[in-house]
Amino acid sequence: MMQTDVKAAYVTSSGANAYAGPARVKAVNIVASGACVLELTDGSSSGTSRFKVGATAGTTYMLLPGEGVKFDISVWVNSLTNATAATIIYG
Repeated sequence: MMQTDVKAAYVTSSGANAYAGPARVKAVNIVASGACVLELTDGSSSGTSRFKVGATAGTTYMLLPGEGVKFDISVWVNSLTNATAATIIYG
């Protein structure tokens, strides 16, 4: 199994790249003020939805299995509703 360095992006709103290049999302940490949705798409808001999750108020940490979720173009934060912030861990 090939290993890569792991990096993190801290985001507080939607409509921006968490990472501007191909990557695999390994984990996410969401801090939400209420029921929230985090959606990550590939490359832009019109890109393929690769990861979408709902979370409740508080802190939610999700470790993604295997090699994570592959993004071919970039990791775009398409939706981050009712959340204070999210940390996207990628490699």
